[in-house]
Amino acid sequence: MSQVKPLKKPPGFRDPTIPIQRPLQPPLPPRKINPPPSFYLEKKGRTCCFSCCCCCFVFLILLIFLVAAGGTLYLWFNPKLPVFHLRSLEFTKFNVTENQDGPKLNAQSNVGVELKNPNRELKIVYGETKVELKGENDVNMGEGKVSGFVQDQKSVKVVKFVMKSNEMLYGDNVGKMIRSGFKSKNLRVSADVSTAIGIGYNGWKSWKIGVRVSCGGLRLKQIENGATPKCGFTLFNWFHLN
Repeated sequence: MSQVKPLKKPPGFRDPTIPIQRPLQPPLPPRKINPPPSFYLEKKGRTCCFSCCCCCFVFLILLIFLVAAGGTLYLWFNPKLPVFHLRSLEFTKFNVTENQDGPKLNAQSNVGVELKNPNRELKIVYGETKVELKGENDVNMGEGKVSGFVQDQKSVKVVKFVMKSNEMLYGDNVGKMIRSGFKSKNLRVSADVSTAIGIGYNGWKSWKIGVRVSCGGLRLKQIENGATPKCGFTLFNWFHLN
C-alpha cells in the first residue's frame, strides 16, 4: 500500500493557530513638560519679595537695637554741651596807618577762651579750633587757631589764642572810629569760635560735629573789668545761649 506524502505549503503560508510574535521595542523616553512663562515670573516674584522682607526685617531689628542702645547710653551718661566764655583780651600791638590805598589796621592780641566740661563721665574731644576777633563795622581785628585737644571730665580749661590782623579799612571814618575807640576803650569787640566737638570715654572717641560759638560784643573796658559776654552755641542749626 502506497504512503501519501504531505503537500508542500505554498510560499507566504501562515499557520493561524500560532500567535504572531512582534519584535520588542525600546520604551519611549519620558515626555518633558515645560511650564508656562508665567510660572517662572511668579516664582521669581515670590523669591524677590521674600528677600526684600528678610532685609527689611533685619534692618528693623538693627534699628530698634541701635535706638535702644543709644537711649540707654544717653540716660546713663546724660551728655551735656560744653560751655564757652570769652575770658580775656589783651592787645600787644594796635596801629592804624595811612597809605595811598587807605587806612590799614595792624594789630596783635592775646585772647583767652574759657571752656567748661560739665559732664561727670564723658570727656570732650575738640578738633582744630579757630577764633576770629571782630570790631565794629565787622572789622577783622585778628585770627588765631590751635590744634585739637581733649578736655577731662568736670574741668575748666582756658585756651590761649595769639591773634594777628593786617586788615585794610575801607573809608577814613572807619579808621578814625577804630583808632579813637581803642584809645578810649569804648571799642566794641566780639569773638567767633569755630571748632568740632565729640565725646570720649575710656579710650573710645566718637565722631566730631562742627559747631560755631559767637560771643556777643562788649566794650574793651568792660572786658578789662572782668565782664563775661554771653556766647551763642550753634549746633545743627539750633541756637542756645549759655
